[in-house]
Formats: sequence, C-alpha cells, structure tokens
Amino acid sequence: RRKQKVCYFYDSEVGNFYYGQGHPMKPHRIRMAHNLLLNYGLYKKMEIYRPMPAKFDEICRFHSDEYTNFLRVITPDNMTEHAKQLSRFNVGEDCPVFDGMYQFFQISAGGSIGGAGKLNK
Repeated sequence: RRKQKVCYFYDSEVGNFYYGQGHPMKPHRIRMAHNLLLNYGLYKKMEIYRPMPAKFDEICRFHSDEYTNFLRVITPDNMTEHAKQLSRFNVGEDCPVFDGMYQFFQISAGGSIGGAGKLNK
C-alpha cells in the first residue's frame, strides 16, 4: 500500500484578521491550531506550504468579475456607498465586511487552489 502524504497550507498572516465581535469565525484560532500542530510535532508527518495569495483572475475562475471586484473594493469605511451590492451579494451580519477582507480571501482561495493542485498531481 502506497503511503499517502499530507499537504498542509498555512499563512501566518491569517490570524491577524478579525470578523468582528460576536461572529463565530475567529481567524486567530487558525493560528492556535497551527501552534498545536507544531508543538505536538505533527508537522514532521506532513509537507507544509504557504499558499500563494490568489490573484484577481484566479478568483474570477470561480466567482463573477463583479463579485470579485466588490470584495476587492469594499471596506468598513465605504459600506454605505455599496449598500445595493451588500444586499445583492448577501454580505452583512453572517458574512461581515472587515478590514483586510480581500487579503483574507486571497489567502484562503490561494490555499484551496494550492490544495487542488496537489490533489491533481
């Protein structure tokens, strides 16, 4: 039986993002899980990669240009200017706008794309 390898994608920046008070997604927990992985020595049993942040055109392979551009420009400071798009794209309480949101999505999407690439080898 062929030994399967585990590929793990992690970017240390991911723990710096904050969805807001009361939201269940806490990116700092990703950092905590990573530290457990290191402290228990699990990293020795896997290949660790830092995902390349997904580029605009890569994200547009899975989402519309309009939605991707909206994610790129929306910030907590300009939400009132984009009220119609916030509603259209269902961004709000459950999926809040937060500082650095597009960067967070680039990291996350980059990990997904990198993982898919490893699975297809």
